[in-house]
Amino acid sequence: MLYNKLLPFEIIIVDNNSSDDSKESILQKYPAVRWIDMGYNAGFARANNAGMNTAQGPVFLLLNPDTKSIDNSIEQCYYKLISSNYVASGLQLLNEDGSLQTSGSFFVKGGLNHLLPIPYWGAFIRWLGYRFKSKIPGVNAAKEIEEIDWINGAFLMVKKNAVDKAGLFDEDFFL
Repeated sequence: MLYNKLLPFEIIIVDNNSSDDSKESILQKYPAVRWIDMGYNAGFARANNAGMNTAQGPVFLLLNPDTKSIDNSIEQCYYKLISSNYVASGLQLLNEDGSLQTSGSFFVKGGLNHLLPIPYWGAFIRWLGYRFKSKIPGVNAAKEIEEIDWINGAFLMVKKNAVDKAGLFDEDFFL
């Protein structure tokens, strides 16, 4: 278990068959990190399940390796999550240039959504949706708290008891 000023944590890296020297360089600098070699690209679900099966804490954070935490965002998210009735949380994701990135979405409902990729008609249907203020499926700019149907997997914080109740990711989905 590692500690910082704000909260204890463990770091588990699940390696989906990287081809560089990241394991050696990370473990040399951070020997408390636990490293799981999948031996092949096992996909999002299987790799994250391996990490969650190893983790011992009450909250899991699934975090992509190309993310940066700014302004103690991880700690802030953790304390808001554990003090709430929610089972999972995400953060407003930013692109490298600081622009907003879709961080979660609502389930797409209705048959018209399947027509959106059709040239011309899709643009017209989209225009109608905006005109009549239909709910946009992706959350591009989150408010303080935004209740959504699913969270982007680049940063997904979830309570262990929720995973125990719902089960791990379905490994038939490579993602």
